[in-house]
Amino acid sequence: MKHFARMIIGILVLTAIAFLPVTRGFLIEQEDQERLKWIPTSSDTLIVGWRHSVERTPWYETYRVEKDHSLRLESSTYQSYGAGTPDREGKAELLEDGYVRVTEIERHIPYYTLLYAPISEYYVAVDNEKYFLKDIVDDYESVIIRHKTVRLYEWVILQVRGE
Repeated sequence: MKHFARMIIGILVLTAIAFLPVTRGFLIEQEDQERLKWIPTSSDTLIVGWRHSVERTPWYETYRVEKDHSLRLESSTYQSYGAGTPDREGKAELLEDGYVRVTEIERHIPYYTLLYAPISEYYVAVDNEKYFLKDIVDDYESVIIRHKTVRLYEWVILQVRGE
């Protein structure tokens, strides 16, 4: 009976250890939850950038990760004012390089979604490193970018897959 009890306790302890959080970062996945890219980081900042399809000028948004892993828009920065630029929300500031940065936009999202179109040259930046979606996503695929805490068992799976 003691051997059985020790075995059960051992299994419970190992199970508990498997669910311990070991790292966190950003996960890029398809809508069907197929993992495309794992970006481990301790940073709470995500930048999503692209080239505006009409203006053909750079645009990027900076998001801050909240405690519940949702994303809060901190700023939108763009080179020229045109189609799709905010005009009624936030505080606009003209930067020295000619870009416009809009802050104080109240937008919280559980995760970032986009339809990858090659003309837009999308990228995500974490810790000053850019990850171009053309290298990760098939053309015209919907993707989700989310912040996630990875548990030990998930980390092992990521390592086995080489991510």
